[in-house]
Amino acid sequence: MGNLKAESGIESVIYERAYRAKLGYISDQEYVNRVNNGQYTNFVHDSVGFGLAQWTYYSRKQNLLNHCRGRIGDLNCQLEFLVSEISSSFSGVNSKLRSSNSVSDCALKVLFDFERPANQGTSVQNYRINLAQGYYNTFAGGSGGGSDPTPTPTPSGKTYTVQSGDTLSGIAKKFGTTVNAIAQLNGIRDVNKIYVGQVLRIP
Repeated sequence: MGNLKAESGIESVIYERAYRAKLGYISDQEYVNRVNNGQYTNFVHDSVGFGLAQWTYYSRKQNLLNHCRGRIGDLNCQLEFLVSEISSSFSGVNSKLRSSNSVSDCALKVLFDFERPANQGTSVQNYRINLAQGYYNTFAGGSGGGSDPTPTPTPSGKTYTVQSGDTLSGIAKKFGTTVNAIAQLNGIRDVNKIYVGQVLRIP
């Protein structure tokens, strides 16, 4: 759950923000509608992260499309596909998820061997472990056997809308925080890719 939260905010209709300009700034729902009705035929090969797990690689997106044809944005269908994909194509991840008593070990196994985002640095690892631990504590009521991760930034209640020419480092400086803190809080995988109109939560 922590990895899904970091990837998509646990949203099944979300497509990768870095591709907004490439796709004409269409909404998430419009992207889904165009894929579902056949109007957009490049879903498999567009390299755009999509859905709960932000599926990007063409063969995985083809399998998702085949599994959820006509209902590509459906949460239940994506969850069914996710379980099927992990069970059939990611046996090492499946084994770790079924046998480990450590939340952090599971979160890192999913990060490194299933999600494989471009940024797998320490701050990303700690962020995902922290999210996973939070879900574990909420839904399983335990400590999970993992070590306490570095706390993630907490939102201040402030937001900032990205303007033309903005950079994450400039925004961080303006608010007296760090690039990593903003990236973690907003689930930004590539700190060099923000877009005009994007609303950022400020720690």
